[in-house]
Amino acid sequence: IHWHGREPYKPDFGYDSRLLMFSLDGRFNGRDGDPDYQADRDFYVVMNVGSEADTVVVPSSPTGRPWRLRLDTGAASPDDVFEDDAGKPITPKAELVVLPFAVVVLMSEA
Repeated sequence: IHWHGREPYKPDFGYDSRLLMFSLDGRFNGRDGDPDYQADRDFYVVMNVGSEADTVVVPSSPTGRPWRLRLDTGAASPDDVFEDDAGKPITPKAELVVLPFAVVVLMSEA
């Protein structure tokens, strides 16, 4: 797990923080000792528990692969959930607006 804040790798665990962001590194999936080991996809998760929209800067994926939008609970259907690799590409360092009480998940391409 890599913890983030509004800026990559700068987490804010303060009492007043209303955002929680982390990325999961696909290389560490518990199968690295298996003979058929392959790195899994990376995930970046943003949870906004505040009553106002907020903006975060997207980090690079831990394995350097491109991000794609996978889930945005703040968006209306059908723009809220996407199949693997079908969501909008999101570039590292892009500003991502997260609506109030929403969760956004980015997943790296395979």
